[in-house]
Amino acid sequence: MLFRLASLLLLSARIVAAQPGVLPNQQPIAPRVPLRAATTPPSGDTVGYWQQQADYQIVATLDEPRGVITATGSLRYVNRSPDVLRELWVHQHLNAFRPGSKWSATDEREGRVRFQELREPDYAYERFTSPPRVNGREVAVEYPLSPDSTVVRLALPAPMAPGDSVRVDFAWTARPSTVPRRQARRGRSFDFAQWYPKVAVYDRDGWKPNALVPAGEFYGEFGAFDVTLVVPTDQTIGAAGVPVSGDPGYARVMAPGSERPRLAAQAYRDVPPAPAVRVPTGYKAVRFIARNVHHFAWSTSPGYRYEGTSYVRAPSQLYRFPIWDTVSVHVLYRADAAYDCTRATVDAAEQKLCVDRSLTQWQGGKAIAQTRTALRWLEALYGDYPYPQITVVKRIDASGTEFPMLLMNGESSLGLTVHELGHVYTYGILANNEWQSGWMDEGLSSYQEMLQAGDSRVLLAARLEMANERNPAQPADAAVRRLRARLDSMSDEQAATVREGTAEPIGSRADLFGSFAVYNASVYDRGQSMYQALHDVLGEETFQRVLREYYAMWQFRHVDRWAMQAVAERVSEQTLGWFFDQWVQQSGIIDYALRAPVVRKEQVAGRFRWVVTAQLARVGRYRHPMPVGVRTATGWTLLRADPLKDAQVVQFRLDEAPDALWLDPYGSTESPTARFYRLALPSR
Repeated sequence: MLFRLASLLLLSARIVAAQPGVLPNQQPIAPRVPLRAATTPPSGDTVGYWQQQADYQIVATLDEPRGVITATGSLRYVNRSPDVLRELWVHQHLNAFRPGSKWSATDEREGRVRFQELREPDYAYERFTSPPRVNGREVAVEYPLSPDSTVVRLALPAPMAPGDSVRVDFAWTARPSTVPRRQARRGRSFDFAQWYPKVAVYDRDGWKPNALVPAGEFYGEFGAFDVTLVVPTDQTIGAAGVPVSGDPGYARVMAPGSERPRLAAQAYRDVPPAPAVRVPTGYKAVRFIARNVHHFAWSTSPGYRYEGTSYVRAPSQLYRFPIWDTVSVHVLYRADAAYDCTRATVDAAEQKLCVDRSLTQWQGGKAIAQTRTALRWLEALYGDYPYPQITVVKRIDASGTEFPMLLMNGESSLGLTVHELGHVYTYGILANNEWQSGWMDEGLSSYQEMLQAGDSRVLLAARLEMANERNPAQPADAAVRRLRARLDSMSDEQAATVREGTAEPIGSRADLFGSFAVYNASVYDRGQSMYQALHDVLGEETFQRVLREYYAMWQFRHVDRWAMQAVAERVSEQTLGWFFDQWVQQSGIIDYALRAPVVRKEQVAGRFRWVVTAQLARVGRYRHPMPVGVRTATGWTLLRADPLKDAQVVQFRLDEAPDALWLDPYGSTESPTARFYRLALPSR
């Protein structure tokens, strides 16, 4: 854990805090669940909001035989905060994938073997080859979390006042590990997800110098990247930027029938002069530009095959930043996919089948079509994609990791593409602190994936309402019945973790969860459930408006729970603190009980009417506007209860005789399966 006692004792002698109210040489302890904003002003609006700026220019040369890059780069860091800064914190994330790191210590504690036993030359590293220079002056490199070396402190030679800027020059080498996890190297293929000195975020709550561990990911400062990669001439590169000079290798490995996208180097025309670069014989230099991003990743392999297309659409509205009418779509998959399939226990026939299956997922325009579908769907959900390109590469590691303008995916499927491209919105553009609020992007991107597939509770309830079946708990449509059973099973599993006491608040800081498994269950599964519940609370139209307003207001800014809540309250004209408090800060379930139903018959203006009353009581920790339904011969009548009342009387006035009273008959809520019980009504 990052801030356990031993680390605190070490940090206290090395760190100078920059926040008012904190004693000198004392590192503040971040709470498990923060109670107030780290980025959003108290107003919940962008008025008074600020963020730092971090612009990079990097030149990196790949030494393939050693699996190492040698790089130099400069960081221009602008202090837009109201505080005087006396230090810079920098991440060397690649040092997580080696023995002695906090990542390896976490793996060891939780019974995983990945990096802690690696030996030279298999482990990863990122090393300075000379002392960094701040405005031309050398500064000492400090590793306060040693032996972990993913966090670096640089004492500034002079205080940096609000509005000032510094230039930091770095020289370093970096090498991915042979064990894949977010980064990797294998043969002549390299995934450089973490590889450069990345400045930590300074926000309203101070510096965020988190060590890289399995739970939690990233938090970055927005800026511009000017990156020149010097690689062997037969390498093909996919990167989080637009290639503005040099040959990334697409034409040489383009699949038959593919096209070169219309928009490439033309996207960024006003680029600064190129840096002086030494290009050895047999090498090439490829320059990439990326703007309004907080990370730059890249992948290279001579075994890549390329497919591309142009995604063309008319911008739907005006934003604070330019929107291109054409987006370049690049897909790079490995024609030499045999490395995915070569194992001692696999014979030649099995290996060929594995290779064919791998290629079939990607080639023939399939991955291109999935990317276009995902782009179109996410634009409808949030708004216009604000970058001039998107690149999807088949990486060495399985599953996927997102970066601004770049997806590193281990496989190709529409669900994974929607999830990871959704992260470009909910992590790349709406840049939350994934260390503290992983639910904001992992949970939301998981829910986006469900929505796109038509698998959410809100969509299930809409289908059941249209069908108007006598028993919506057992729909006649087999597909709907399977969906309901699957969603109910997920709810039951989450309810079981609450009963067993293993569930933890989704707003907990990543490294303070009980384990990596609990972290995943919280920020992915329970986070997804939170958005399902929010969707149900707000209703379809309002939920859509909230996402679009949230995106338009906070695009290319840091977001937190308070930014999201303020937008939801403003758009819905509701007070929603009760909702976010329970879901973010507590662990619980939605569970209500109906008691003492009474039916009476009354005559009004010569006509008989039926009045149904019952007592509704909250028995779970979470509040919700619980749906209650009464069934008559012609169908269901529903009402919503007041979520702020723990006990209340619900009442229906009907023109037909009722025969059943159910909690949430359409299954729109995240309550356990007990919601499906039927209450017999007394005959009159």
